[in-house]
Amino acid sequence: MSCGRRRLSRTVAAALLFLAGVAVPAGPAEAAKRGPDLAVDASGTTIPLGVERKVAYLKISNLGDETPGDVVVRVHQPPHGPEPLPVALLWHSGVGECDGDFGGFYCRLLPELIPGPGETIDVPVDATVYGAAEPYEGRFEVSVTIGPEKDANPADNTRWFPLVLVDQPSADLSVVARDVKKSVRIGADGTPEPTGTLNPGETGAVWHTVANQGRKAVSGVRVTLRLPKGVTFTRQPTQCVLADAGRSAVCTYESLTLVPAAEDTDPNDTIYSAVELYNLVTTAASATAPATLRGGTVQVEGLAERSPNDRAKAARTDLPGNAVAVRVADADHSDNQDGFAVLLAAKGDGGDGGDGGGDGDGDGGLPVTGPQAGLIGGIGVAALAAGGLLFLAARRRRMTLVVPVDESSAG
Repeated sequence: MSCGRRRLSRTVAAALLFLAGVAVPAGPAEAAKRGPDLAVDASGTTIPLGVERKVAYLKISNLGDETPGDVVVRVHQPPHGPEPLPVALLWHSGVGECDGDFGGFYCRLLPELIPGPGETIDVPVDATVYGAAEPYEGRFEVSVTIGPEKDANPADNTRWFPLVLVDQPSADLSVVARDVKKSVRIGADGTPEPTGTLNPGETGAVWHTVANQGRKAVSGVRVTLRLPKGVTFTRQPTQCVLADAGRSAVCTYESLTLVPAAEDTDPNDTIYSAVELYNLVTTAASATAPATLRGGTVQVEGLAERSPNDRAKAARTDLPGNAVAVRVADADHSDNQDGFAVLLAAKGDGGDGGDGGGDGDGDGGLPVTGPQAGLIGGIGVAALAAGGLLFLAARRRRMTLVVPVDESSAG
């Protein structure tokens, strides 16, 4: 009897082991998550002497695959000997909850300024000059922390950048470009209006702001745009020449005059120190989504310099046919170019104002890389196999219980 029970135990154990091995097949593998991965950069940190205030930009990029829940940016500017700092950095209004003083401050970014996977946001910082009469070379440190998640690569969360005053009484053009994340339509006022997330085959808009933060006005501006692979200009942009199969454009705005920011004091006049431009672009219908198409750039340069003393004269609108536009001296070339990405959403993702037509689950999980049918089928086969083994085990148990009775009767 004991021998029969041992055989029974081995049989049931084998059945359970078989169930454990077969009923839990290798399920579909989910793509590995890295988490958020923020990196920092800066532009516009060279200032012409004579300019009292300039807006520089901290560029916070998310190289990971998740959006952090909370982002804090810290700026530290070490002292410059016993004398006060000739140029000091402080936060710009409208970026979030900020505190600190000259020499060091922090900002907890607004939720809408936290970059998602593949995105870059530009955080403005005010650089204020305090009566400096000679050039200056300093530096400052920028660090970014996130929570409650951990950064996938903390090594690129902190960097040092130069902060320089130069004796160059010229114009100082800068450009800031936004990532393209929304599909658009042209509104009643002739400008693009967002309609939802950007899907393959749809049209978005590359918005870029050009500003003059120098000491002299610029008459005429040239903007060069290059689009990521898989994106083309929707149509021939006004005052632009296309190349590279519709992926690059050189736009010449000869009649556009930008005065120094210090002279742009009346928001109701027609004197401008900054303009915001846009160009419509279309994504390839065959593109895979979701995806981040990187490599877009916008570069700006001035065509001619116009002295503030010439304010009474009409701005030049045309160049002579035998003239060649020349580059204008620019005090800070670090902010003359900016990059942007085009972010494609998968069909059905929906979005603000979109009509993606999805089921609205919106769980944000990574895509599953294997079919669910394999898992379901494997469980079914395992259940049938295990049931058969247990049935046989049950029959074997009844037989072993009868044997001792027979032996006793024979005796």
